[in-house]
Amino acid sequence: MEEKITELILIILSLISLCVIPASALELSEEKIIFVADDTASPKFVIDSGNIFILELYFDKYANKNRKQDDEWSRLYLYNISTGKLTELTFDDKANTKGSNPIAISGNTVYWTVNRDYRSYDADIRSYDVASKSYKKLSVPPSCPNELEVQDKTIVLVATNFPDDIDGPDICISTDGGENFKRYRQPGHQEGMKMSGNIVVYKDSRSSHSSNALNYLNIDTLESYQIGDETKGVYTSPDISGSNIIYRFDPDFSSFLKGPYDVNQELYMTDISTNKTSLIASPNARICSFAIDKDYIVWGDNRNKSNYKFYLYDLKENKEYYVADINAEYGSAPQISKNTIVWADGVDNKGVIKIVTIRDENYVDDDISGNSGSDGTDDTESPQPQQTSPQTASGETVCIIASVGIALIAWAGYRRIN
Repeated sequence: MEEKITELILIILSLISLCVIPASALELSEEKIIFVADDTASPKFVIDSGNIFILELYFDKYANKNRKQDDEWSRLYLYNISTGKLTELTFDDKANTKGSNPIAISGNTVYWTVNRDYRSYDADIRSYDVASKSYKKLSVPPSCPNELEVQDKTIVLVATNFPDDIDGPDICISTDGGENFKRYRQPGHQEGMKMSGNIVVYKDSRSSHSSNALNYLNIDTLESYQIGDETKGVYTSPDISGSNIIYRFDPDFSSFLKGPYDVNQELYMTDISTNKTSLIASPNARICSFAIDKDYIVWGDNRNKSNYKFYLYDLKENKEYYVADINAEYGSAPQISKNTIVWADGVDNKGVIKIVTIRDENYVDDDISGNSGSDGTDDTESPQPQQTSPQTASGETVCIIASVGIALIAWAGYRRIN
């Protein structure tokens, strides 16, 4: 009898051990279209703190000097993620709000570039706080801004100084909300700039135009540091969150001459606080674009040798997830903020913007501001329903229930035997 009891206990423990294998706590909603552009326009977007700022832009670069006003136009929108509400932003001087790239968002404040004559280099930047409805014109150095990043009162531009200097773009930094800018000169060309905290990261071609290394700049000390060895391959398109910098590496200097399916690129992450580098993805394919926010990394690649697909990497689990297919030929720059992934795509020959929501039981939001976004209105209407998959109990809960059930069944069987 004792042998039977021992055997029964071992069977129960074995069955329980099979059930309690940790399951992922991360789930993804179905993709949702939040914006459809005009037939002739292209949508651009940025995301932060519960809001998505959208620029719908049409610009005919082939228009002649006598082009009409209708030959170029733009509209600005704000999408509030928590309410699902899309609002067009309008202002008293709407005639002067015509925007173009680059755009940015920080909390509830959106930023866009204004240049009424696209052939000149005398642009300025406007900002609008959707909560206080404060509209401002920022003082910027005479230049042509190529890239714009904003975080609180720190504004960083990659801009070419015209007409005094045509050697290439420089990094311009303001830490007082745009009142004063300081130009940070470096050899070579800087591009692909991103910012997190007091760190600005960018691609640098100071060695040569065919080899690129990554550099990051400490805004407080104005000291720069290099990531990667430009003699080993091409480093491009960095993004940063906290102390983690992700970037694309291509060991083949001539990949740009090859077809879309003959490229073998890799996605890496370097933690600049520890100088530790990790391989995130090696799909044996072209990696089109990527972004990072805290523990989440998203990117697109064409590993299936047809259309591009989006993937998510969870740094907590060290696990990769499939997110969505991309209809557009190359896909359009996924971005991520907290638990929302956003990207541009094409549907029925129109530019659209899509989102996917992450449900992660292990996600901790350490944003002490608690800012979930504002749409700048007092509308209290119910949120629009999200297109999400049915939520299920976590794997751990299911395993516990299954384990208890197995134990009860086994115990009942044991009592029948005796």
